[in-house]
Amino acid sequence: MWVKALSSILSYLLMGIGLTAAAICNNNANFTTSSTYGKNRELLLASLPLNVFAKGGFFTASTGQNSDIVYALAMCRGDYPPDVCYICLNSTIYDLIANCPNQKEALSWGVGSPCMARYANRPFLGILELEPMDSGYNTARITSNITEFDEIWDGLMDRVVIKASDGTSSLKFATGEANISVLEKIYALMQCTPDLSHEDCDTCLWQTANYYVRYWHGYGGGYVQSPNCWFRWDLYPFYTSDPSTSADLPPSTPGTSLPIITSADLLAFLLKQEKLA
Repeated sequence: MWVKALSSILSYLLMGIGLTAAAICNNNANFTTSSTYGKNRELLLASLPLNVFAKGGFFTASTGQNSDIVYALAMCRGDYPPDVCYICLNSTIYDLIANCPNQKEALSWGVGSPCMARYANRPFLGILELEPMDSGYNTARITSNITEFDEIWDGLMDRVVIKASDGTSSLKFATGEANISVLEKIYALMQCTPDLSHEDCDTCLWQTANYYVRYWHGYGGGYVQSPNCWFRWDLYPFYTSDPSTSADLPPSTPGTSLPIITSADLLAFLLKQEKLA
């Protein structure tokens, strides 16, 4: 059974939507912090920020054996630069460990959804999971003709879902805009974890969009996020650029690529730091 843990007090108000870090723990299986599983979890989670940075925004890994194996995934929003991604993941992983200290499965979305991290004692790569979901809305109400607005909104969501689902095995991300009037636009952003198939990404995004319509229809903006995808829309531009027209995460030049950090590398580094302290 999934329960929301108390997340860190860090939160902020962004243009009408209150966005907070959301750590969610699964209490079906627990472990002691000094156990092999606990040590594997900490080493694996600690290695994620650098590896995601090095791999361009998405990384999966596992460590351990048998009942002590830990699987992990981390992803950053497609329009965020690597340095912001790195900082977000560091904070998100701290949030996971602090709020889910002995649960064998948990996930956390970073503040404002610039990143997410999850781990479990079971394989989940490439498997569509729609629960748990987290959502929020802009308190302003739509004042224009709601029927016309809905037609424009539906058309935009359809285009952005198709664009995101058509992404690659390293990035499934898309943004889009639609004119409501001469002076007003709808802005939308969608992203799936790139391990999903085209069909599963499409399903995930439509489920989040439909969830928003079911609970927050009539409000002028909002978001829904799940373990495999997230969706947000608003009446102002809240993203930086579209990867189809610009390189948000440019490939590193020869000779400057970052190495993949293994658990052994991380352990050696931590031991060295201990001796220097």
